[in-house]
Amino acid sequence: MEKKRRMKRRGIATLLASALLVALMAIPAAAADPFTYTPVAGTSCTFNKYLIMDAGDTVPNATFSFTVTPGAAISTDTSDNAVMQVLPGVVVRDDTSNEITSPSIADVTFAPEDTNTTETAAGSNIDVARTNANRGGTAGDTVQLDTGEKYATKQATVSFAGVTFSEPGIYRYIITEAADANHAAAGIVHDTDEDRVLDVYVTDDGTGTLVVSSYVLHTSVSNVAIGASMGSDDVAAAGDALNDKTDGFTNEYTSKDLKVTKTVTGNQASRDKYFELTVTTVGAADTDSFVVSIAADSDNNTNDGNADATSGTTDATIAANRGQTNPTTVTGAQLNAGQKFYLQHGQSVVIRGLAPNVKYTVTENAEDYSSAVLSGATNTSGEGTISTVAGENKMVQAGFTNTRNGIIPTGILLSATPWIILGLVVIAGIVFFAIRSRKKYEEE
Repeated sequence: MEKKRRMKRRGIATLLASALLVALMAIPAAAADPFTYTPVAGTSCTFNKYLIMDAGDTVPNATFSFTVTPGAAISTDTSDNAVMQVLPGVVVRDDTSNEITSPSIADVTFAPEDTNTTETAAGSNIDVARTNANRGGTAGDTVQLDTGEKYATKQATVSFAGVTFSEPGIYRYIITEAADANHAAAGIVHDTDEDRVLDVYVTDDGTGTLVVSSYVLHTSVSNVAIGASMGSDDVAAAGDALNDKTDGFTNEYTSKDLKVTKTVTGNQASRDKYFELTVTTVGAADTDSFVVSIAADSDNNTNDGNADATSGTTDATIAANRGQTNPTTVTGAQLNAGQKFYLQHGQSVVIRGLAPNVKYTVTENAEDYSSAVLSGATNTSGEGTISTVAGENKMVQAGFTNTRNGIIPTGILLSATPWIILGLVVIAGIVFFAIRSRKKYEEE
């Protein structure tokens, strides 16, 4: 009896297990969650900003601005896995103005205190590819410096704050250097190619995690304008080097030097006399700094003066002009207010690196000398600017010739000479006849 009950319980358990299995098989299998990437945040990258200038110039005050916009998407046939598609860059926009707030680039500002590097060899290069019509270059060329030129370098930072990338790919941005009308007047020359292409490479690290693997800055492909034809052939999956990579933007500062010279002539002129001359400018940036050369340096590529550091105390020099210092640097504010220099005959000073839009006037205290503009010089830029004044190489000549002559009267001793000679003849005659008469008397 007990055996029958156990068999019955086993049968019921088996039946329940079978029913449960059937029920479980009837329930549809739950689908696995689809895989999605966690977006990766953009970081930041930098590029170089170069400012070329002439030997002897001080770095000018100059600010450069940039804009960042999405590049065009480029869809390619990737069946052979030879190239990768290009996606438009992801941006963050202001909800009200619809302006792009990220990526962004802070202004790059140069100032006189910035360090500059002198290149002494002809053909020295800056490692940046760009077009520069003034140098006869084309896109893709390396900037070639002339003998004695130098350049200052700053870094620009591209911030991707708030930007995220949700898929692997190459995200393209266009960086444009903003045009500035004031730059042209101030002697700042921009690249004729004002655009650069920035590609952000977002990759899967093999674990399903997105990473920003690199930032690549380059110019347009095959020297063509940025557009639909650009891009697919210079992002090779095989890792071929991009032949148009660049490390930034290049600008130039063109300027002129002002040489002020003193010449003294005349038989009553004192060549060791120190004269006061004043250089007054209009339009020099107050905070700009300018080298004043008062002696030759070791650089054959600079224009030099030859003045004394401190004016002497010669008898011909008035008290106000004695012991005065000739500065070796001046600011734009000092020049705009009128900067004084003290020069003897044959001396000069050279103010280096004035911007083309600066006007200047050179005046002097001639004292009791006649004064005329030095032959071949221009003592004022008038209504024009320093860029319109012709000069040897980049140098503008200014200065004065001072003259002091006198008619030397005939001296008293000179006019009395004939009478003295006549008197001596008379005396000699008297002595002669006296001696002869005495001799004759003694003979008698």
